[in-house]
Amino acid sequence: MTIKKFVHTGILCSAFILGGCSALSHSNDETEIETDKKTETERIEDNYFVSIQDYTGKGYTLDNGEETDQIAEENRDEVERAIKKYFKEEYQTEVTIHNIVGAIDGATVFVESVGKPHFYSYAIIPIDKDKQKMDSEGVWSQEGQVKTSIVSGLYAWIYEEKFKELDKFVEKLSEEYPIVGMRKEAIENVGGGYYTTPYYNVTIFGGRIKELLSEYLEDPKKGIEEWRKMVDPSQLDPSMISISIEMYMQEKDTAPNKSTFNEIVDKLTEKEGLPAGEYSFYLHDNQIDKTNGQNNKENSLEKAAPHYIVKE
Repeated sequence: MTIKKFVHTGILCSAFILGGCSALSHSNDETEIETDKKTETERIEDNYFVSIQDYTGKGYTLDNGEETDQIAEENRDEVERAIKKYFKEEYQTEVTIHNIVGAIDGATVFVESVGKPHFYSYAIIPIDKDKQKMDSEGVWSQEGQVKTSIVSGLYAWIYEEKFKELDKFVEKLSEEYPIVGMRKEAIENVGGGYYTTPYYNVTIFGGRIKELLSEYLEDPKKGIEEWRKMVDPSQLDPSMISISIEMYMQEKDTAPNKSTFNEIVDKLTEKEGLPAGEYSFYLHDNQIDKTNGQNNKENSLEKAAPHYIVKE
């Protein structure tokens, strides 16, 4: 790209009088000056951040994963067979594979459950870079990650009417205010885990819902009514259920709006009929770090720990 630019400039200079060529050089100098004026933060944002509307998970990286990523992609069929076998044998769950990302000694594979309960998760397949081979029998997942994903999906299924109310609430917010959620493709490709929608995710830390895991592993084909009979609403402990809502400003180069944030916090506080849990709310600007799928900028606004919005 740089070589073409210089060749093109040379042709222009031979076609114009000296004054025209000087004007072109002056313009280039101004561009360089403007670039130099950018702060370190702005340069970092140019390299790592993209608009939330454009983000599909492309650019997501893990440490030193270039070589293993290539090996995994070249053997994608084997990777998919190994991961599907792992989830079926260990968690009695069929999954769809969305994305494979290389890491230092293996590849992380992002999946989505087939049917109900619905959730996203991931597992790791070890890769020997020297032998250019994968350990199909050594697939593993981080402690509790898949289990927590399963029970969060069960919770959303058992209380699907309340979650429908939550869905309507957040979708209406995106109609009333200039804010948006994350694209479904990004959730599929790098969402990682739990019951997740474009606007929120659910994490279960303990309590009665967590105890349902053993029942699921024994018989994952139970119907919704069977699951509902196992949970008494009075048994739910909101402190064991985290529901994190994250939204982004719709317009580029727009900081999180404090007035919008406060109004949404008030509406969320007053809203009835939502699933039990401790609610957090985050409002970010329009960008997300493409390398990790997060926005941890200092300008983000949050209503979070220890000041949760609690729903019984």
